[in-house]
Parts: sequence; C-alpha cells; structure tokens
Amino acid sequence: MKKLMLTLAAAVALSQAHAQITIAPEAGLNLANASISSPVGSPGTSMRPGLKAGAVVEIPVIKGFFIQPGIFYAMKGLKSEASGSVIGFPVAIKQKIALNYIEVPLNLGYRYYAGNAGSLFVTAGPYLGYALSGKSKVEGNVAGSGVDREEDIDFGSKDTEMKALDFGLNFSAGYQLPIGLYARIQYGFGLTNLYNASGTSYKNNVLSITLGYAFTLGK
Repeated sequence: MKKLMLTLAAAVALSQAHAQITIAPEAGLNLANASISSPVGSPGTSMRPGLKAGAVVEIPVIKGFFIQPGIFYAMKGLKSEASGSVIGFPVAIKQKIALNYIEVPLNLGYRYYAGNAGSLFVTAGPYLGYALSGKSKVEGNVAGSGVDREEDIDFGSKDTEMKALDFGLNFSAGYQLPIGLYARIQYGFGLTNLYNASGTSYKNNVLSITLGYAFTLGK
C-alpha cells in the first residue's frame, strides 16, 4: 500500500512538472445585443459591433482538460428601434447603447489533439463583468419634432441608473495551430438584470469572434 501511494505521488509530481502552462493574448470582434423587456413591451434590437481584447492563461489539470482564467476589455450594448403612437401622435425612435466592461472569465476546457494538424478545444464557465462607462444615444421623431440626445449612462442602485456588475456564462469552441495561433468563437449570455427600475429587464448577450496566440511560460 505504501509503495502504491508513493507511486501515485510520484506520478502526480511528474505530471505537474511536465504541465505546460500557456498564456495567450487574444483580440477580436464583439457582436453585442441584449434581451430587453419593459411594461410597454420589448423593442426590436440588433447587434452592436465592438472590440474585445485581453488575455487568457491555460492551466492543465488532467490529460486534455484545463482551467482557463482570463481578463478582457469588452464593448457591449445594442441598437434598438421602436415606433408607434402616443395619444394619437406618431413616434419613431432609434437608440444606441454602448457599454464598456472589464470582464473576468473562469472557464473549464477540453482540448483534443490531432497531431500535426493542431488541436480543437471547447470551453464553458462563468464570467464577471464590471462596467467602466456607458453612453446612450437617442434620435428620431416624436409628434413631428426631431429628437437627438446623447448622454452618459450612470451606474448605481437608483431606478435611473444601471447596475455596474454583470454576471453570466460563456461557451466557446476553437481551433489552434501547432505554432500556437488559434481562432475562437464564443457566445456569452448575461444572467444579471442590469436595470433597477421595477418591471424592466436588460441582460447582455454577446457573440465573439477572436484570434489569439498561445505561448508556453518558461520557454
């Protein structure tokens, strides 16, 4: 029994010694949108393109599996349109919401190695985001009068403010060349309602397409 325990301990130590921790700068395109609801209905929304840039660290656990924490600057938000009438007057409004976050994901991943062809990988896990800034731009026509207004979004707990903290889940898949260059497609959906006002809801949804380059620490 003692020999078995020593053998297992030696095997674990050897595997850790050969574990290759990698770090990878990564950047690309965020196609951001959001799920919105309010007492007056849900406006039609469309994607807002933006930047995603940061880095991840890949820490091997057991063969094929790894933990992948990271930190990113992520641009989110949406475009929306609404039209109708208020007490008989026509209303047509377009709105752009721009939100800028520092985002910290913590994913569990699996990598399938295909020899000289490189590797395929998938990841999943939670993320925590903190809003650095935001802007709202509204333009359109209300009862024949033009509307064009841009203002900063305030973050806090008031009904007129948005929550700064965002929490959600990420899922991604990608392909990596033997030289370390890789491409990733990822979908993240927020679980936090960022609106404070009663009866309203705003949750981030983001499709990301990024490129990265992984290199091994200590080499």
